[in-house]
Amino acid sequence: MLYFDESGYTGPDLVNSKQPYFSLASIRITDEEIAQIKKDIGYCEWGKELHFKSMYKSYQGQKMLDKIFNHPLMDNYHVLLSFAYKRYCIYANIVNILVETMYHINGINLYEGAKNLILANGLYCFAILHPNKDLVAEFENNFVGMVRNPSVESVANFYRTTDKLRYDADTREEFFEMLSEIPPTMIYIKNALSNKKFYIDLTIPLFSESIQEWYKRTKEKENVLFDSSEPFFANIEFMESLRDMEVPETVVGYGKGKHVYPLPVGNIKIAKSHEEFGIQLADVFASALCFALTPRNDKFVKYQDKIKSLPIFQNIKINIAPATNDFIEERMKETAEIDPLDFLCEHNDCININKSSNI
Repeated sequence: MLYFDESGYTGPDLVNSKQPYFSLASIRITDEEIAQIKKDIGYCEWGKELHFKSMYKSYQGQKMLDKIFNHPLMDNYHVLLSFAYKRYCIYANIVNILVETMYHINGINLYEGAKNLILANGLYCFAILHPNKDLVAEFENNFVGMVRNPSVESVANFYRTTDKLRYDADTREEFFEMLSEIPPTMIYIKNALSNKKFYIDLTIPLFSESIQEWYKRTKEKENVLFDSSEPFFANIEFMESLRDMEVPETVVGYGKGKHVYPLPVGNIKIAKSHEEFGIQLADVFASALCFALTPRNDKFVKYQDKIKSLPIFQNIKINIAPATNDFIEERMKETAEIDPLDFLCEHNDCININKSSNI
């Protein structure tokens, strides 16, 4: 059984400065292993549900967390962590929603040669270095606002701000050229935008990647219990339709990012954390990862450093964050026998997608 929980959830609000990271943890564990962990950490004596956000603030809570994090069963064979850096996700979504739609309609695959990664990372890097912080913030806010509430006004605000940023005196030529990919996307905006509430939510991408990673490791289609989650509940039929595709098992994608369809997962159910110890463990790890990643300067910095030093919280491979030059260069060389988008488009009659424009 796989148990999932998330932390840092702000939905499609990717400009939330107080919660810059979103994390998703999954725990693969048997009933026998759960019983062993409960016994070893003194769960019955603890007498209440495990929640990292309340536990790390007390000495007794930190002692219990130490028992969990250092338990021999809480290793890389049982725990899989993932995260997304929300500010970078704004630029990744600009590329994936706007630019990729334009290129796809014109018969160009933006994912070949990692062109999507190059553009998303370039936009992000130039944006954070731009001297006019207020204008960049306006640009980011207007994009998120347009995607969350698509309308004639929100679309006009975003493209107007894009031009302001393009022609700002402090915008470097390389940044200008990258931003210039955006204005031509306006004529495709109805194809690009959706009125789905969770259109740019980060839960489903990280969940899907986690399922693929577990399948690579175990070759088993595990059943899933997910903590009560609004975006997951809203997308469960979509995920089930990916699982139930009536096609032979097919490997699609590029290089190390290859994955399998139909989605290699068993039954998917929503559960309540107080009834499932595995979900409580997932909560502890997901929340601890956000705690470790988020800058702070309060009295818990020392404990944050302790969490960061634990091996399980280092080198998180499943992430949506700025890529290294080495990663991009490697990805540029990779090819796909079957492109994921082409495959999904070919079989879209099997997939439950609810996408409609509101402008």
